[in-house]
Amino acid sequence: MVKSLGKLSPAEFEIMEAIWGHEGETTITDVLQRVNAAREGEGLKRATIQVQLRRLEDKGWLRHRAEGRRFFYRATAGREDASARLAGDLTERVFEGSCSELVRCLFEHQDVSPDEIARIRALLDEAESSSPRNP
Repeated sequence: MVKSLGKLSPAEFEIMEAIWGHEGETTITDVLQRVNAAREGEGLKRATIQVQLRRLEDKGWLRHRAEGRRFFYRATAGREDASARLAGDLTERVFEGSCSELVRCLFEHQDVSPDEIARIRALLDEAESSSPRNP
């Protein structure tokens, strides 16, 4: 996981989702269309997207190259990095660093399918077998 990336706000995450959903480089126009297609109600303005893209670049999530007056953006890290950072941040801020409290909360307040429970069990088994405390 990349350590130097800044935290993503919900609006920034929404824009990153549009960028991750596009193979390779993307333009402001592409991002605007993707974000607004995924939204209900009033869409974002081009200027708003430009400001958010600049912030995402400042935080290290994006880089761009210019061709004349057109900018082409590319993510510097994938969705998995963002998900891991958000999950870690949520666990630290809301659950005082306790993964078990996070999972307890999810099981108490979300509908978890039997298939998801089986996947969680498999992940727990894998984590337990690869733990340095369990040779």
